Amino acid sequence: MVLAPLLAAPSLLLLATAAERRFGPAVAGTVAAAPLSIAVVVVAVGADGPALAASAGAHVVAQVAFALAFAAVVIRRGGRDGLLAGAAAFVAVSLLVEHVPAALATAAAVPALAFAPRPRGGSPGSGGIGSFAGAAVVFVLVGVSLAAAAVAGPALAGTIAAFPALSGTLALLIARARGPEAAACALGGLLVGLRGYLAFCVVVAATGSVPLGLLIAVLVPVLRPRRWSAGWLRTPRSAAQRG
Repeated sequence: MVLAPLLAAPSLLLLATAAERRFGPAVAGTVAAAPLSIAVVVVAVGADGPALAASAGAHVVAQVAFALAFAAVVIRRGGRDGLLAGAAAFVAVSLLVEHVPAALATAAAVPALAFAPRPRGGSPGSGGIGSFAGAAVVFVLVGVSLAAAAVAGPALAGTIAAFPALSGTLALLIARARGPEAAACALGGLLVGLRGYLAFCVVVAATGSVPLGLLIAVLVPVLRPRRWSAGWLRTPRSAAQRG
């Protein structure tokens, strides 16, 4: 059973990179947010699964902060600084989440996702973006997370599982191969995909049913993404070039 989550996350990353080549970075980001890895982890921990899902759902708002901070910084400073900014934002919001009821933190994700800026679709890329190397990185990150979760209990395990290691790795790969604006589009796709992730966590926490959670995650209506309209996605230089 331990091998299942270790293989699920890299497989999802490979699927997301294939989606990026076919449909563009925004779709890839949405695919990367699918609750496949956490579903396998929930099954693996058995009776602690609903509590883990509840903790992960409470930290969706931290994932939103990760995506927004990463997207804002990657445009100006590149992928490495963007990833660091996203991780810092996730940690900061997660620390705040620990001091409020889980239900309130989960509810806060709803307006956060509703009002977050949406991505352009972006143009499909040609050639690879280092997906196999990225899959190896995700494999290691998931292994470390599982090892920590084994001794941390479901609440902290949910926090660890919620960290968007897969989406962050994907955005970093896209930033290096396609440029920062494509990475920002992928992170916008993550915000769209987190709707289904949040629905999965809520359903599993309430019912304990992983199949039902996955079904609801798939059926959650996804409105047509609006285009990025916020000026923070462009540096003054890039805006001038387009003008």
